Amino acid sequence: MTVGENRFDREMHVHSDPADRYTVSIPMSGTTEVTQRGHAVDADVGRAVVARPDADVDMACGDGFSCYSVTIGKSTVADALEHRLGHSVSAPPELAETLDLRTPAGRAWAQLVRLLYSSPMLRHPVLGAPAEEAVAARLLLAVDHRYRDELDGPVHSWGPGPVRRMVDAIEATPRHPFTLAELSDIAGVSVRTLGACCRRHLDASPGERLRAVRLARAHDELAEGDAGWTTVVAVASGWGFADQHRFTADYGSRYRVPPWLTLRGPAYA
Repeated sequence: MTVGENRFDREMHVHSDPADRYTVSIPMSGTTEVTQRGHAVDADVGRAVVARPDADVDMACGDGFSCYSVTIGKSTVADALEHRLGHSVSAPPELAETLDLRTPAGRAWAQLVRLLYSSPMLRHPVLGAPAEEAVAARLLLAVDHRYRDELDGPVHSWGPGPVRRMVDAIEATPRHPFTLAELSDIAGVSVRTLGACCRRHLDASPGERLRAVRLARAHDELAEGDAGWTTVVAVASGWGFADQHRFTADYGSRYRVPPWLTLRGPAYA
């Protein structure tokens, strides 16, 4: 998966050969017309365009056109879909040619893309794989395809067994770059069912439970650390907290002291 930015100061025509991936262009300024399989669609700041795999794509960009460009492999999208449906699909989904960026799901997906473009998260050893999965999963909730109704439908929760298996795995290797798909495989249920089970038995999402465990381990490392050899930023990043402001806020809410005070010890206070 890649997230990049394209800018064209003047009118430009771009041709792409068929590829084994989806490419989604999120306009930031200007307009473009994209033609694939003989059908043309327009895109602007309110509507992204989805270039499908295995199709020639022609993009006619106007003056001053710029966009974020996201490429996602077919297998990544198909895997995210299957883990949320809880069953296999015969082929990668045929995504609609456009994505409405004015809907809540469309706005959320575009915000995630902007965040990933402006940060090194995709290259982070703990956060990279979960970030890729999140892009694919949220795309499936933002764009139309034949499985949308099933994804939006209700899901039933189970007993505590799946949650217990998930928690045991997290506690055993909390620094592992768990994705929701991997946690659901460990739990033995679909991603959506695992989420329902966690809300029922933990009153938290799988991601929230994972962050809580990592926050506790970060606290332990700070408490045992030497302020002359380590920093709060290094400890937080090592445990998968890329946003230092959020880490400090979550840490203070849970432990009632800032993380730097834990690292320096009670004598400093």
